[in-house]
Amino acid sequence: MKTSLFSLVAALGLLASTASFAAAAPDHDSYKDRKEAIKYDRKMAAERARREAAQRKLELEKQRRYEAERARIEAQRREDQRRAAERARYESQRRHDDHDRDYGYRR
Repeated sequence: MKTSLFSLVAALGLLASTASFAAAAPDHDSYKDRKEAIKYDRKMAAERARREAAQRKLELEKQRRYEAERARIEAQRREDQRRAAERARYESQRRHDDHDRDYGYRR
């Protein structure tokens, strides 16, 4: 009987010394939790604003590149039209200059 009583006391002593049983219950401070939640929300709002600003910046840069490319293509088209008109004037002038020569086709 003495051994079983000693065994029971030893078992209770070991149980009390384990970390899971001996750990104190965590204190819940609702004010502190609420304060941390507000801090987290502000941090996330700032992060979201930063990401949105970066996205707007990328979109603006993309729009600028698109406009620059469109302007370059339009300038190229105008230059091609100018060259074509110049070539047409030159060929027309050459054709009119040849009217003075008969090249053996006299009437």
